[in-house]
Amino acid sequence: MSETDKKVRVPPNSKESEMMVLGCMLTSVNALNVAADTLEETDFYYTEHQAVFASLKAAYRADKPADIHLISEDLKRIGKLDAIGGVSYLTLLAQYAGTSAYIEEYVTLIREKSILRRMITAAQNIERTALEEPADVHASLDAAQSEFYNISQSSQHHLGITIKELITGVKAESKMPFLKELQERQQKFQERGPDAPGVTGIPTHFVELDKMLNGFMKSNFILLGARPSMGKTAFILSVAENICFRNKMPVGIFSLEMSASQILHRLICSQSEIESQKIQTGSLSGNEYQRIVASVNSMQKHTLIIDDQPGLKITDLRARARRMKETHGIGFLAIDYLQLLSGSGNMRSQENRQIEISEISRMLKTLARELDIPILCAAQLSRKVEERQGHRPMMSDLRESGSLEQDADVVMFLFRREYYDKHDKPGLAEVLVSKNRHGAVGDVVMTFRKEIGQFANYTPMNPMGDAAKGNKEAFAAFSPNE
Repeated sequence: MSETDKKVRVPPNSKESEMMVLGCMLTSVNALNVAADTLEETDFYYTEHQAVFASLKAAYRADKPADIHLISEDLKRIGKLDAIGGVSYLTLLAQYAGTSAYIEEYVTLIREKSILRRMITAAQNIERTALEEPADVHASLDAAQSEFYNISQSSQHHLGITIKELITGVKAESKMPFLKELQERQQKFQERGPDAPGVTGIPTHFVELDKMLNGFMKSNFILLGARPSMGKTAFILSVAENICFRNKMPVGIFSLEMSASQILHRLICSQSEIESQKIQTGSLSGNEYQRIVASVNSMQKHTLIIDDQPGLKITDLRARARRMKETHGIGFLAIDYLQLLSGSGNMRSQENRQIEISEISRMLKTLARELDIPILCAAQLSRKVEERQGHRPMMSDLRESGSLEQDADVVMFLFRREYYDKHDKPGLAEVLVSKNRHGAVGDVVMTFRKEIGQFANYTPMNPMGDAAKGNKEAFAAFSPNE
């Protein structure tokens, strides 16, 4: 037998790729998340690699950390440490690992080799069955087709959906026929009454904003642009509070600028409606202290996850968001803020920053669709706003990339006139909805309570209220126009 024939007989595998993936999983949380989400134990060709991966995946599922020491202890407990080559082999794997930026490429390579091996096994089974000359040839043919179809299904997760499958409900998100779902909507609307808010997305409880956007829709990427000190963080936290505490929905926050303890301080200020300065100095009355205690006890009943790791890459954020979704079932994600994220590569020069921001915005939109949740991301605006008359922000002010306005489903800007002139509408803020892929655009006026960092609904004084109406009637006889 020639050397070429011997090579052909070896099942397809890539030992180096398997070592690279396992090494990255041992040294990087992002790599652990990506590989554990994508691969199965049987995708690895070498038995020692299967054992190491099984231990790593068990740690991932239990939401536990994984490194050389912890995995070696786990393998020792189940009696497999010596079989894989001991701690020295785990150390070798960790040293073998390069940068985890390419983890997805290595994972794809392992998956492809695994599919080829499954195809070979299926072909061998079909050959053996055919050589036995089965009585029912058509049944054997059907079994052979089924075997290859199963391989195809596992390797191609999504091949498109026909409109019939959507209308009949077979592939619809609601799992219901469209017309039946429409009937249920009609029934709910009639039960609610025409005056009730008909928000189908996630309510932010900012009434006018919800009317304009129909709430935050699932799989939407929502961008909030503003200059520094306009209240981006305060607005994001106000939305997160409302969705988490009032809708009773798990919420995730990535805070790249502030620590988790600073975020908690802001949340407590807002929930208890007590000034930040008083909480920091401890100059509280008995009543104020009791309000804080009540707020803290109430907040503990809800799920709000804060990730304050600074300098995250978009690939790391994506992996951590997946973990939040899997572990806590988050229904909304907030990111503060976009310019503090870096791309998946090592591009740092100014000319590459535009490409990097484009990659980040594209990945955030993909993440929103993948997790099927709305993602609200703050973004810094350029200094052009300061030079413009009136300082009113617009789409072209989004810094470093034009792709932001393309990828986002909703683009909003935060504008407080008070920032430029303390006598110009103090205590008020405007949310300018400049892009809304699913509805209207326009301006929403809100109240901003700076002392507690909270945005709230704005209720304008009614000039034709009861008192004004009474005055008009009383003085009607003196008016020459009446």
